Amino acid sequence: MKNLYKTLLLIPTRLSLRLLSLLYLSLVYGTACITALLLLIRFTWRALRDPSKTFQWTVRHEPPACLRDERLGKHGFLWGRSSSLRFHYVTQGDNRRPLMLFLHGFPENWYSWRHQLCEFSCQYHTVALDLRGCGDSDAPSQLDEYTLEKLLYDIRDTIDELGHTRCILVGHDWGGMLAWHFALERPDMVQRLIIINAPHPAAWLDAVLRHPAQLFRSGHACFFQLPLLPEIALSLDDFKLLRNMLCGARLGISNKDRRLTEAQLEGYLYRLSQPGGLTPPLNYFRAFLSNTLYKHDAIGVTTMLIWGEDDRILVEGMSGGIRPYIRGPVAVHTIPKCSHWVQEDRPETVNKLIWDFLLDMDVSLPTLPQEGSEVSQLEQKRKY
Repeated sequence: MKNLYKTLLLIPTRLSLRLLSLLYLSLVYGTACITALLLLIRFTWRALRDPSKTFQWTVRHEPPACLRDERLGKHGFLWGRSSSLRFHYVTQGDNRRPLMLFLHGFPENWYSWRHQLCEFSCQYHTVALDLRGCGDSDAPSQLDEYTLEKLLYDIRDTIDELGHTRCILVGHDWGGMLAWHFALERPDMVQRLIIINAPHPAAWLDAVLRHPAQLFRSGHACFFQLPLLPEIALSLDDFKLLRNMLCGARLGISNKDRRLTEAQLEGYLYRLSQPGGLTPPLNYFRAFLSNTLYKHDAIGVTTMLIWGEDDRILVEGMSGGIRPYIRGPVAVHTIPKCSHWVQEDRPETVNKLIWDFLLDMDVSLPTLPQEGSEVSQLEQKRKY
């Protein structure tokens, strides 16, 4: 009788969660279909005007020189104990020093951390990892190889194989999403957490459900849920959409002095241009966004969030309101006139913020707001 009473009490909660999941999936796939229609119209018009250029793309047969630049670090490989996959990484600094592990986003690879690898190697063992399916790491094509559980095992195995027990974890975009989750699951392995333009998973879901229209800002992520079409669309006109994401006037790097050269852009297109090269990184979106019930536990690790104010890729408002999801000290910084590609757009500012954070110049007591106050000193958004 007691168990029956508990079951009845849980029915409204389970029903609410089911309805929330259905609403979320409806929004995601509805946005995916609208985005696909808009892209179809766009590419049809372009194909009518110049069909030979539209349906042309080039497979890059040799890695560009920027990926082989020895000044950026030493290249290495490690084996994932849980997956038996081989992971590529670039490293600088003494491996006896504390580990600083960098996780990249889409459509990037280790090269996006070139400004940080050198900067912090004087005090840390810096490592920029090619995530599963990206760069020179192994790239299984099956969707079930990109579940959150397996991706978090990859991070754990990387820390272990590099000879460390914990690290300062730095993540951008999807790498930032993975870093959030890893700090939730394995706080014992994260000394400090640095997130760059990646919302807390619960904040993402909350922002989408509260302001569904804002989901169109992340229409590409929804579009990537569809089978095959994203791979075709991203390849057309020699990867025109990817070029626009990284270098376009609207979405690309804002800082004129830091915009990617053609050679640097090729550093990202090289692997993606290989046959089947787009499917593995797109599987991150397909696996992540299909999981609507993100873990809502609070982060106990000392955390810093850096956000490019002019990000036109992620949903508005995700940089604020993270206090409900963080138990420990937190610093939030907003960088004006900075795009989604923050560590490449404003590397000097990002590096300074990270140094201040690591040297305890940024995070200081009190860590909790006084009763009746609006916000503690640490939670205030600072602009640079």
